[in-house]
Amino acid sequence: MAAEVVHQQDTVYVDESNLDITLSTKPLNMFQLFWNEIKSDILALIALILLIFIFLGIYIGSPIIQSRMDVMHNDLLIRNQSPKESGSLLGTDSNGRFIAPLLVVSARNSLNISLAVTTLSFLFGAILGLVSGFYGGRIDNIIMRITDTWTMVPGLMVMIAIIQMAQQRSTTLFILLLTIFTWMFRTRLIRAAALQNRNLDYISASKTLGTRNIVIMFREMLPNLVDIIVANFVLTFAANIGIETGLTLLGFGMGMEYPSLGTLIANALHSVNLQFFWWTWAPAIVLVVTIMLCINFVGNVLQRVADPRQRLV
Repeated sequence: MAAEVVHQQDTVYVDESNLDITLSTKPLNMFQLFWNEIKSDILALIALILLIFIFLGIYIGSPIIQSRMDVMHNDLLIRNQSPKESGSLLGTDSNGRFIAPLLVVSARNSLNISLAVTTLSFLFGAILGLVSGFYGGRIDNIIMRITDTWTMVPGLMVMIAIIQMAQQRSTTLFILLLTIFTWMFRTRLIRAAALQNRNLDYISASKTLGTRNIVIMFREMLPNLVDIIVANFVLTFAANIGIETGLTLLGFGMGMEYPSLGTLIANALHSVNLQFFWWTWAPAIVLVVTIMLCINFVGNVLQRVADPRQRLV
């Protein structure tokens, strides 16, 4: 009800007993929005729970396994034994290596490489994208022309050529090559978001107060882009797992000295393994597909959090 105003000898009195007071609710933060969204999406919730168990199993199990055994040890006396014959969980491969511990260690290596590539590409892309979107004009034009030119380079072919020419393959070289040919898409994403924010009131107010541009970019603008960055980081992480696995499967990865999921899946390239020894490659395929699907389900929820128009609640 509206307040009743009583005039009495030129003095205004407000009858506060009839006032309706509406309390302003505090806006939800990103974690609260994420929890509300994922509760309304049962598939994403199952994917998150499954992903937590998989990651815990990989990162807790790997150091325990490596402290107790050499997963790369060959024992030709037990080669190509099925889980039932070997008495182990997933049997052995053509070199007599136990698949189960090798799968856990390989999964950790694949995840580490993919996470490093995703992090480096987002760091480089965030810096260029923020500078380009914040300043606009000539600086934006120069950065975008460089980005467009680099995007036209056939990255996969160049990576394969460099890896083939390298005298010794290393994890550092592999990560740097993947980063060099994937940063462009991160730059475009963050530049687009920065262009939308550069003329907003909080940026104008900071400029009026004389705040340095670098402070405005990283202290004022960047925190407002966190939801977009996190959503795309997760989805890019899933994509990089697929890229790393694919390159290793084709023989352009790290090789068995640094086993990854791609090296296990490569067992399927041999017709004998494909037909008779399914346990040497099938578990790695199942694990890769499961991880990528789970990450994509969770990433879609994060995208809905970043875009209010897509939210379910």
